[in-house]
Parts: sequence; C-alpha cells; structure tokens
Amino acid sequence: MESRRINSRSRTALEGGARLSALALLLLLSGCELANLGQREVEQPAAVPTIANETLLAYLDTMNGLASADPARQADVFYEVEREYTRAPTTASTLRYAAALVTPGHPASKPADGKKLLETLMATPERMTPAERSLAAVLILETNARLKLEAENRRLLATLDDRGRSQANSDKRVQAQLEENARLRRALAETQQKLDAIKEIEKDLSERSSTPPGNRDTANSETQSSSTSR
Repeated sequence: MESRRINSRSRTALEGGARLSALALLLLLSGCELANLGQREVEQPAAVPTIANETLLAYLDTMNGLASADPARQADVFYEVEREYTRAPTTASTLRYAAALVTPGHPASKPADGKKLLETLMATPERMTPAERSLAAVLILETNARLKLEAENRRLLATLDDRGRSQANSDKRVQAQLEENARLRRALAETQQKLDAIKEIEKDLSERSSTPPGNRDTANSETQSSSTSR
C-alpha cells in the first residue's frame, strides 16, 4: 500500500514537473517574442512569427504530443522525432530528440540519455540560437530535478522493501519461537509424567520397606491360607 502511494506521488510530481516545464518554455517563448519586438523595424507586422519562435513551437508541440494521454499519438510523435534525428542528427533534430527523451509520461522516456544529449549540445553553445540555448538549459534543470526525484523514490521503495523483509523475518522468528516454546512445554509435560511415575514407584517401595518383617510373614500366610480355602 505504501509503495503504491509513493509511486502515485512520484507520478503526480513528474506530471506536475512536465506542466511546469511546458509553462516555463511558454514564458521563455513569450520573453523571446517581447525581446524581438524591440528589434523589429516599424514596418514589420507584429503578427509575423520569427524563425526562433517557430523552432520553439516545434519543440513545444513535440513535448505536448508526448505528454498526451493517447498512447498512439505518443508513439507517432516519438517515432517521427527519432527518425529525423537518426537520419540527420543536426543541432535542431538533436535538441528535439533530447527534449523528447527527457519529457516524462511516455514509454520511450529516457531522461538520463536525454540529459547527456543536452549537455553535449551545451558544450558547443555557438551552434545554437539563444532561444535554443535557453531551452536546453531549462530542460537540463528540469531533468536534474526529475532524476533526483526518481532516485529518492527508489530509495524510499528500497527502504520499504527492507522493512518488509525485516518484518517478515521477525514474524518467522516469532513463529519459530512459539513452536519451540510449544515443543518445550510438551517435553516438560512428558518429563513431569515420568517424574510422577517414579514418585509412585518410590512411594510404593517406601511403604513396603516400612512394614515389619513379622507382619509381612503373617500377611503372606494369610494370603496363602485365603488362596487354599478358595
């Protein structure tokens, strides 16, 4: 029961982390848009999306599809991202694939592998746009928190398992002690019966030894006469 509660809390925390990560990315996207507004020329329409925003939206769409409750959609999105990365591992496709790996809530999630890819990308930041660098940094922070949470979850589960085994061993020891006590009680009862039998024999011998010899002969004669008359 405790194990299920821990797993439930862990899943809830991971889902919450995914939502917070998506929110952080949306805020990041909004910040990039506001920063770009100051750099646009007056005649540029405000509604025209920039290349950086389109790239971030692609990453967000990928993470949103993988966080979907539809397993078929999750599989399709991850297959597309993985195929693109395998066919041409560019900076953009690698970042997208890494984002897919660190996104929780789908079967192909591998946060440790995704973190390694993100750290590899951050080793050469000049190959990424400022928005991509910010995205990678946010994903690394979120993944570190997730991995720490999973490690703590495993530690708690291991502690519960140890306690369960310890309790089981304790129960076995108690049962063995009860059985040993019962065996000792039976042995004590048998010994007491033997002692009682020995006491009866000793009592009989004592009574015989306390009868005078003449009385024993008279008693024997009377016994023999009684037998003859019969």
